[in-house]
Amino acid sequence: MISLGETVHPKLIYKGAEAEIYLEHWHGQPVIRKSRMPKPYRIPELDEAIRRMRTAHEATMMQEVRKLGVPVPTIQHIDIETSTLIMDYVNGSSLKDELNKLPMPTRKSRCNMLGRLLAQMHEGGIFHGDLTISNVLSENGKLYVIDFGLGDFTHELEDKGVDLLLLNRVLKSTHYRYHVPLFKAFMDGYSSVVGKKQGKETFLKMKEIERRGRYFERG
Repeated sequence: MISLGETVHPKLIYKGAEAEIYLEHWHGQPVIRKSRMPKPYRIPELDEAIRRMRTAHEATMMQEVRKLGVPVPTIQHIDIETSTLIMDYVNGSSLKDELNKLPMPTRKSRCNMLGRLLAQMHEGGIFHGDLTISNVLSENGKLYVIDFGLGDFTHELEDKGVDLLLLNRVLKSTHYRYHVPLFKAFMDGYSSVVGKKQGKETFLKMKEIERRGRYFERG
C-alpha cells in the first residue's frame, strides 16, 4: 500500500524536475499518479504552497481543456494536501515513439490531428506551454494531450506562437528526416480549425519569436 491508502503496486515510469509519475492500481483499475515532490532548496512553507497551487492549477487546466473537446486523461482524484493527481491510464505510446513506427501517410495524419487539437485549445483561450510530442499519447489512433503544468488561459498571439515553436523545434530535433511534411500536416490541421488567415498569423508569429531567440542567443 502507498499514498491515499488505496493505490497498490506502484511502478515509477517517469521522474522529472518537478514531479514523479507512477503507474499503479487504484480501486482495481490501472491509473497514473502524478506527485509533485518537495524541493529542499525552498522554504518548506513556500514549497508546500507552490506545489499545492500548481497541482490545483493543472487539474483546472485539464478540466477546461476537456470541455473544449480535447482528449485528456480523466482525473479520478485530487489530493491537494499531498500535491497529487490520480488520472486514468492511457494504454498507448507517446507520439514521439509512435511516429518512428508509422508509415508516412499515418504520421502526417497524426500530426494533422494534433494541429486540430491545439487549435481547439487556442480557440478556447488556452495554451499548453510545453507542447512536445512526448506530451501527447496515442492510443488506438486517438491522441491525448498531457502535462498541463505550464498551461494557462490566454488569447495572446505570442503565447500561441510559442506553442507552435516548441512543437516545431521538437519535430526538427527528433524527426529531422521528415520534419517538414509533418509540421506542414500539423499546420494544415491547425488552420482547418482557426482558418487560414489566423493560421498564417500564428505561424508568422512563431517565426518572429524564433528570430528573436536566435538574436539573443548570438548577442
